[in-house]
Amino acid sequence: MITLENISLSSILKNINISIPEGGYIGIAGPNGSGKSSLARIIKGIQDLSEGKVYINGEVRPKGKVSSDIGLVLSNPENQLVSSSIEEDVAFGLENMNLPSQEIAERTEEALKFGDLWELRDVPAHHLSAGHQQMLVIAGIMAMQPGYLIIDEGASMIDPQGRVIVLDALKKINRENGVGIIHISHDLSELIAARTIFILDKGSIVWEGEPSKLHHQEPLLSGLGMELPPLLKLKSLMISSGYDVSDTAMNAEEMAEEVIKVINRPV
Repeated sequence: MITLENISLSSILKNINISIPEGGYIGIAGPNGSGKSSLARIIKGIQDLSEGKVYINGEVRPKGKVSSDIGLVLSNPENQLVSSSIEEDVAFGLENMNLPSQEIAERTEEALKFGDLWELRDVPAHHLSAGHQQMLVIAGIMAMQPGYLIIDEGASMIDPQGRVIVLDALKKINRENGVGIIHISHDLSELIAARTIFILDKGSIVWEGEPSKLHHQEPLLSGLGMELPPLLKLKSLMISSGYDVSDTAMNAEEMAEEVIKVINRPV
């Protein structure tokens, strides 16, 4: 469990309180300048606080300590690659952990297969697409078996196909590996898989709740220069037009069922 208690950072963050359970999945959204990236650095431990405490499994993290159990993925994957060799890039963190060579080889292969990169292992890292480069960054972190993974705008600089690959990988990492996901983005459509979303503005939490409740917050989002994801915008339009739509309908298949029910309802 990661607990942020009354976190403040000069004029950037104000009295932030968030709990992230083991194996949880939260989203943090907000316009540019709202404090999202500063919060990511605080959770990782590479940004000092003005006030407040960070608890890791119930214990206060000492000031200046970086949490090795928390991985951090940034927006530009090229800036996080350390080798032109795909296998060496994943093995780098494991070597710094002083693991036996056999274990390094096994973890590297497992991580690359998880990220669908094993067949590309002979391709120079800088020749990969941006999406595959980001998956390589994630594979390198996953090889070190973290308890939590922070994604700070990690899909913002990649093509639509790569974006889908990364977002699907986050869901798989959370579901199959039990890794807690802290996904930070200005784009709410990337955060639909989260169990709870926190929206920041000017350093404060202005809303928190389940993604299925976002369509009730259209005026707030509009005031922040943010938009509902397209499917939730459709849901909001249907509800405002008087149609009965399930609150839990979130993905394309579920919304298609709701549309079909409206089409087939008796006149």
